[in-house]
Amino acid sequence: MTGLLQGTTGLLIDGRWEPGSTGLEVLDKYTRQPFAVVAQASPADVGRAVTGAAAAARRPLPPARRQAILSKAARLLELRRDEICALYVAETGFTPADAATEMTRAVATMRLSAEEAVRIAGEEIPVAATPGSEGRLAFTIRVPVGVVAAITPFNAPLNTTAHKIGPAIAAGNGVVLKPAEQTPLCSVLLAQALLDAGLPPGFLQLVWGPGESTGAALVADERVRFFTFTGSAAVGLAIKQNSGIAKTHLELGSNSASIVAADADLGLVADLVARAGYRKAGQVCTSVQRLLVHEAVVDELAGLLAKRVAALRAGDPRDPDVQVGPLIAPAEAQRAQRWIEQAAARGGTVLAGGERDGPVLAPALLRDPPLDSRIMTEEIFAPAVALAAVRSLGEAIDLVNAGEYGLQAGVFTRDLDAAFHAARQLRVGGVMINDTSSYHADAMPYGGVKNSGYGLEGPRYAIQDMTDPRIIVLNLPEGA
Repeated sequence: MTGLLQGTTGLLIDGRWEPGSTGLEVLDKYTRQPFAVVAQASPADVGRAVTGAAAAARRPLPPARRQAILSKAARLLELRRDEICALYVAETGFTPADAATEMTRAVATMRLSAEEAVRIAGEEIPVAATPGSEGRLAFTIRVPVGVVAAITPFNAPLNTTAHKIGPAIAAGNGVVLKPAEQTPLCSVLLAQALLDAGLPPGFLQLVWGPGESTGAALVADERVRFFTFTGSAAVGLAIKQNSGIAKTHLELGSNSASIVAADADLGLVADLVARAGYRKAGQVCTSVQRLLVHEAVVDELAGLLAKRVAALRAGDPRDPDVQVGPLIAPAEAQRAQRWIEQAAARGGTVLAGGERDGPVLAPALLRDPPLDSRIMTEEIFAPAVALAAVRSLGEAIDLVNAGEYGLQAGVFTRDLDAAFHAARQLRVGGVMINDTSSYHADAMPYGGVKNSGYGLEGPRYAIQDMTDPRIIVLNLPEGA
């Protein structure tokens, strides 16, 4: 390892990087060649990490110190931007443009977390209005939950990780971070930035390894009081079923739709979808996977979008002419290509892309695949968008609501009444008007319903979940 990774290992316990008993290679996702070795945590290592986090959590840092540490960590990330982004491109396969965007957002998320660290407050409770309690004064304070386990995905190893550990530290908790197996290096560098910013030993532990061993040991530890997880619905369900009475936040993905009304600005739709459906090779929970378009404009939009998608180049993410890099693994590209081929075999039309070269899948646009095909009902997590005609806004809303997911949706219309109707009727966590499902500002509450999970990201909202209210009641003397 070179540069920022010198001295780090992937196993951080009580402020020290440890070698671990096993080292696993991290692959460059385009070349498929190893370029770093990271220490894998054993179940015993996980136990020691939780012990250290629990000990730290018993001595919460003062809010002003949390703010100072998180603010400094944000500055250090910005200073280290170039090297972190280079590692990000290698371990994810995403383009430098994607890396730069996520880096900027991660820095902002850490700053937001710092600001929220000094805004945590309770409230007065009007118990004096209750007969028999006239002489009492009651108020709440918010206290850290204790140990937070943060389990992060491969597709946003900078910003999603910041969204979990930033609020957890801001709230005063001890944190055990388990990065995705495929992309541990950004988490290692985020952890190092916090150590360099003055975070005392114990408040952040890092354990890396397979979910079936490292992750299972973490979930089984009853000392963890809050799990924040982003990933598949199957793993999220397993965490919920095996984490006892610990609180959980689960962000479990989607097959997000954007609805296009007959009066929509089609040029705007095409421009936004060409980005929102294909950035990070479509490996984003809110990626536009389905476009539900009014039949009066579906032909025109299909033509506009097909030209934009056909112009997107896929390949080596380091090539400045490439907009779409590889998927996280060749097997994922094979699976996505198979879904596209299955939809086409059943009557869908491929308007652009769909060819595969190893882990690289050419950005694909399909027209009118069967409504029960996998690309219309499941999460493809690949650079593929399905476009389907609908007869009305109501039909489009019904199609979205009939699905098992409910993260975010987009609605394109110039009709204010139609926009508010959709916003009220769609059973999703967020509705973006004249924008795609992929819009996400880091300060906003972000989360889903149905099989997309529950709980919220966004530092202010996550801190509420990562603290518990404690009621304090004073029985005052008469006349006080």
